[in-house]
Parts: sequence; structure tokens; C-alpha cells
Amino acid sequence: MAKRKGSYAGKILRVDLSTGKVEKKDLDLDFAHKYIGGRGFGSRFLYNEVPPEVAPFDPENRLIFSPDALFGTAVPAASRTTATVKSPTTEMFGDGHSSGHWGAALKSAGYDMLILQGAAPKPVYLWVDNEKVEIRDAASLWRKTTMETHQALKESLGDPEIGTLVIGPAGEKKVRLASIFSDGIMGTFARTGLGAVMGSKNLKAVATRGTQDIGIADVEAFRKAYQDYLQVISVDPYVPPATKYGTCRFMYHRVKFGIHGAKNWRLGDFDWKRLDPEVFRSDYQIKASACPMCPVLCRREYRIPSGKYAGTVTKLEWEAIARCMTCGINEPEPVIYFSHLCNQYGLDIEGVGDTIAFAMECYEKGLLQDKDTDHLPLHFGNPDVLMEVTRKIAFREGLGDLLAEGTLRAARTIGKGAEQFAMQVKGSEMSAGDPRGMPVRAVSYATSTRGSDHLRSNPYVEELITPEEGLQFFDSTEAADIFQGLKGKGRLLAWSENLVTIADLLGLCKFAYYRSATFSYLRKKGVELATRFYNACNGTKLTEEEMLRAGERVFNIEKAFNAREGAGREKDIIPERFFNEPLAGGGPSAGAVVDREKFNLILEEYYDCRGWNEKTGLQKKETLERLGLKDIAEDLAKRGRLG
Repeated sequence: MAKRKGSYAGKILRVDLSTGKVEKKDLDLDFAHKYIGGRGFGSRFLYNEVPPEVAPFDPENRLIFSPDALFGTAVPAASRTTATVKSPTTEMFGDGHSSGHWGAALKSAGYDMLILQGAAPKPVYLWVDNEKVEIRDAASLWRKTTMETHQALKESLGDPEIGTLVIGPAGEKKVRLASIFSDGIMGTFARTGLGAVMGSKNLKAVATRGTQDIGIADVEAFRKAYQDYLQVISVDPYVPPATKYGTCRFMYHRVKFGIHGAKNWRLGDFDWKRLDPEVFRSDYQIKASACPMCPVLCRREYRIPSGKYAGTVTKLEWEAIARCMTCGINEPEPVIYFSHLCNQYGLDIEGVGDTIAFAMECYEKGLLQDKDTDHLPLHFGNPDVLMEVTRKIAFREGLGDLLAEGTLRAARTIGKGAEQFAMQVKGSEMSAGDPRGMPVRAVSYATSTRGSDHLRSNPYVEELITPEEGLQFFDSTEAADIFQGLKGKGRLLAWSENLVTIADLLGLCKFAYYRSATFSYLRKKGVELATRFYNACNGTKLTEEEMLRAGERVFNIEKAFNAREGAGREKDIIPERFFNEPLAGGGPSAGAVVDREKFNLILEEYYDCRGWNEKTGLQKKETLERLGLKDIAEDLAKRGRLG
């Protein structure tokens, strides 16, 4: 094993909750430099340790927390931790990424990974205090909200600076839409049902204190990269509106293209004026802040000053606004309160919003009757119904028990054609904006390894590049044509997926590094500076191409995990609504559909670029071997899952 230095803590911590056994092993630096950290560590260990025979709620499923490689250093906006599981929503690969202090605390305690297996016989929490690791009784914490649990742990452990990971009532009830929250509600491991897996292990929380330093191998190289990063963001036009409005600024992007996805992904345009970012900023904002080490300042807290939700204070991100619009809500105070409920109950806002919107359309179409809805009138635009159904989902009460399973499973239970209204990919609810009229966005949702997810690719690259850049990087000027372009789009998507995977290996915020106003700024931050920071921290000499290849390697591990679970090309698809129903409601994309022929042509170019079989969507042996994944190629070959 190579000698430890740089931004790695040096140990892997494994806890078996069934037996109480605690195991610590050295981190192999050759492994570390191959898979980099965060998402890379989690994906590789999940593939190794969770075969298809293990179900999501099986005690032998793993819950893996891996602070990303640069978290704990002074790298700007390096503040992310990855959580990895076999997902109860997709029954395939699942992970989530969160900000907060917990990941830095774990590394400062000496650990680059925490691997949890087994299931405790009664509610417990894990206390990691540097070398000391204890499983403790959590009876007094059970049924508490996320913030109540966080506060109780700080008080009982006598340290206001500890980092925590907690679940709320939704996780305890194994709601498939449950999330894990970091440091109260500072950050959220939101998607893929991570909180439900934690609840299935009877684990209420992980509290951590660490006092060790994380090193930097080349201080001068680090200082130069730091200065260059600050210089780039000082001139990148993307940054000022992000600092001014936080993630709420994405409203203007949805308005520009008319892709709101309102009323269960039927309306591209929607009455959004009361949801203008300026309204939130002027009337409700009480605090603008940042994740650890971030100079962009896009975090926001809002307070409702009066009315039925008076006194509510909560963190809010763009997706709370988007998913309320999916439910037909266009007033700011219900949006803030909905975010508050999801944060306290421990729920994924995107999954819950989409699932309730699905139920509303089923009610509208007569597939759900009053007797099925606990006599709640599930009309679009009704805030009271939105709040009550959210509560019912969190506690699995009545209708909430059905919807706690997510859209796809709920649709299968309802029957009568309900699946056509379930807006999901691979079992995971939709995210971000409507893909109609933007072919690459549509394909990016389909190819995501954890179900529908704009953060898995950054499909906005096509909005940034010039025709000349399209030709240089993706072999066609058409890559820069958002609406009509075809050639080069599959190559653009594959490159974009590799690019943003780097963020999840290093712990770099995607808003601070992987959003820009120009393609040159994007590459400067997301590839060049990301690689320089890693090398400066660890004394390595990775090239930019090697860093992109690391992203490609990890993406392929996740693809292989899904292939081993039985997923091929048939799973790389989006809901039929997007192909068949023109986008309604007016606006810039009115009448648009996803052209099925274009979708398939882009997908095939993508497969070809990836080195996957164009007919089956499965990986080829030579592709995996090129990426140093020969053992995975051999495993898939034995199972008949190679392309």
C-alpha cells in the first residue's frame, strides 16, 4: 500500500449493526487514486458487496457514506458527501449527495468511508468520536423530526459543533421517498430512498466528532489554483444571479424555455409571477449563506411573517418551487411551508411532489375516488391537500401508505391505466424541467444511473457551446443547436456525464463548478481547476483526461450494477407522455414533444461513444477492461450481461 498523505484520512470504518462489530482498515491509496473518492468509493464498494440477491431492505444491503476526496480541505465549495445504497425506489443503483459539516467531521475523525451493514434489533444511533465508535440506544430519539433529533444529539453529547446525519419519521416508516438529512436541515441526501434504507436498519442517526487535520501536499500549487478559481468566478456571468437569488434563480431558466412541468408534467407555461425569485428575496428571505468553504452563497432561509403558516422558518431550494408547480401551486407561502414539512419529516421534495401530483391526476381522471383518498379532494392547486397528503405519506396513514411507495408502485396498485400518469424513470420520479423540445435533456433523464436526474449529466452544456466548440469537442456543429441538432448530441451527453461525475468524486458543488455562462469557464472550473486542486492536495500528477476517465470509470461501475440487476436498453427510456402528448399551456415550447426517432438516434450515438452495445445498451468487455474494470467484465460475462 502506498504511504498516506494529502486529503485522505487513511481509514475505512465498517460497522455491523446486527452484531455490533466495529472494524477499521487502512485505505489503500492505489485504490483511492483510481476511484478518487465520494461517489467512486461508494459505487465500487456497493458493486463488490451487494449482489442481485440482496433486496433494498435486506439487512445485507449496504449504507455507505463516503466524504468526497477534497472535503475537509480549504478547496472552495468542496463540501459534499456521498451516500450509496441499493435503492428501494429503483431496486438498482442508488445514491445521494449532501452538503453539511458531517463529512468533514468523519474525515477529521480519521475515516474516508463509513460502511454500515446489518440491522439493529431496536432503534440506535452511532457515535463516532475520533477513535471511539459506539452504538447507542435511540429510543428517546425515535419519532422525532430531523431538527429535533439534531438538537437532541448536540445537547446530549454536550458539543454544539458535532456533525450529524439523521432521518425523520418518514425514514423510520421506511417510506420509499425518505431522505437523510445532514446537520439538521443543512444538507439532504435526497433521492433514491436513502432514508428508508437507514430506517430499515433501525438507525436513527450518526453523530460524529473529529479533531484531526486534513493535509495539503503542495501548498504553493494549492494557493495558485485557489487564486485562479476566484479569478474565474469573478468574471463568470453565471455567478452574480446565483449569489443574488440562490437556486431560486432557475425559475428564469424554466420561463425562458417554457418547461415548468406544471400539473403533473402537462403544462410548459404556468402563472409563476408570485413565485418570482425577487418575491422570495424581497418578502421572505432572512438569510443568505453558503455551504462550507463556498464563496458563491446560494443557500437561502426564508420566513413566513404572517397568515396560517406564520413563523415558519426553513431552508428552501429551487426544487420545492418546481414540485409545488407540478401540484398546481403558485403561491410562495405554501411553497415555503411544503419545504418545511419535507425537511422536518425527512422526505425527498422531488419524489413527494411528483407522487402527489400523480395522485391528483388520478383523482381528476376518476381512477381514485373519495373513498380511496380518505375523502380528501385531490384537486390541483389546493395547498391544504398538499400539506395533509405530505403528512400522511410521512406517517404512512391511509392514502399516504399507498403514496409512500412512490409513483410507480402506487400506479401498479391502483391499476386501470394509472401507470401512464406516473412520471418516473427506472422507478424514480422526475426532476428539474420538462424535456419536451430539448432532445439531449430527454436522453439524459433516460441514461441516468439513479433514475431521472438532471444532476447526473448537466444537459445544459448544449446551451453554452458555440458551433465551433461543438465541432472541436463533439465532432459536429449540430451539438450547439438546442432544438434541431442531432449529430454530436450523444457524444456531448457522455462527456457531460463524465464531467459532473468528477464533482461527486471530489466533493465540488455543481453550482459552483459545473454551471457557467460559457463553455470555456465550465471547462476551466470543472476539469482544469478540479484536477489541479486534487493534485495539489495529494501530490499526484493526474492529467485532465485521466480525471475525466475517472468519471467515466465510476459511471460505468454504476451502469454495470444496474446491468447485473437486469437493466438494459429497455430501462433507458422516459415516460410515454413526453413522446405522445404535446406540451400544453402556451409558452416558448408550446406543442413540443420528444421526437422518438431523434431520441433513439441520440441514444445510439451515446451508446457508441460509451463503448456499449447499441442494441442491448449493455457494456462491452473491451470498454470495461480499458477502464481498469476487468473483474467487473468477468462478473457480467458469467451472468450473461455483457453487450
